[in-house]
Amino acid sequence: MWNDKYDAKSITRDDIPKEIGLYAWFSKFNGELVYIGKATGKGGLRRRIWSQHLNAKYLESRTLKFSAKDNYQLCNPVLVNNKIVIDKSAFRKNVARYYSLKAGIESVEFIKEHFMIAFESFEVSDKLKVVDLEKQLIQDLKPKFNISLLSN
Repeated sequence: MWNDKYDAKSITRDDIPKEIGLYAWFSKFNGELVYIGKATGKGGLRRRIWSQHLNAKYLESRTLKFSAKDNYQLCNPVLVNNKIVIDKSAFRKNVARYYSLKAGIESVEFIKEHFMIAFESFEVSDKLKVVDLEKQLIQDLKPKFNISLLSN
């Protein structure tokens, strides 16, 4: 698993399959595995990776989703339609919290500069396998940006 890694700076939408699956983010500098995620919804891996993690416009404006952990983004606000927003993608949010990055463009550019991604697609009938495998891999490998999942 994770044989082919793509530079987040040069990956294209068409490089990412539409099937469901697992994906992993790695440091470009030392190869460290930093995050594991699953894509089991409509649009599969492409929607999860391209439309959420690498889309600077994938932002959260609902204040009930804000927490003290989002202090940097809240104190260094990005406004959309006169509303403060934070990163919505769990991976991006955790990276932005760790490195004190502004929401949107700044966090996406940081990810493109510092990380590579790998993915493995599965048949739709393997959805439960994908869910279970993600959970097991996170428990076993403990990637540092799977913070919320590790604390459960």
